[in-house]
Amino acid sequence: MLGKTHMVIGMAATMAVTQPETIPEMILAVGVGALGALISDIDVGTSDSHRDADKITAISIAIVLAALAADHFFHAGIIDRVVRSSGYLRVIGGVLLFIGICAFGKEQPHRSFMHSFLALILLCFAIGLVWKPMVLCFAVGFLSHLATDIFNRKRVRLFYPLEGGIALGLFHAHGAANQVFFMAGCLATAIEVLLFVRRLF
Repeated sequence: MLGKTHMVIGMAATMAVTQPETIPEMILAVGVGALGALISDIDVGTSDSHRDADKITAISIAIVLAALAADHFFHAGIIDRVVRSSGYLRVIGGVLLFIGICAFGKEQPHRSFMHSFLALILLCFAIGLVWKPMVLCFAVGFLSHLATDIFNRKRVRLFYPLEGGIALGLFHAHGAANQVFFMAGCLATAIEVLLFVRRLF
């Protein structure tokens, strides 16, 4: 699946699981869920396309900045809560650990470490150091990425470092199925946003 497809599916899945009822919860679901859904594909830089890896990194950074901007303009208070709950040392340690895991994963073959349950556990631990409420959103987004990728023809090494992997081989990652998944993700995201607005008011 392409990055935009993973992103909308990740956002829809995260909103469906977490059922946000406030603006801060919505910011977390959308921002962190999208980040979780995208981060696995930073390892495409070791395949044939460094540009795709750079694009994923740029989109991930943009999502984090957008979430911070929303926090600032809507006065959601997420940043204050993170600092009060975890403290600066844990936040810095978690961020550095997250970056280190991703740096390692970026150098691994595509659909290996960064597409595994081991990476999920390590990244969730790092995010938990920053702020525990973000863990579920990230995990749902990450798992949505793995769930869609196993439909493709290239094996996903879910149980890395063990050899082998899972591939249902139903369609090509860049084919018509990608468009179907993308449209379904957009529709599901729109429905979840409407349900959120209804809960909010």
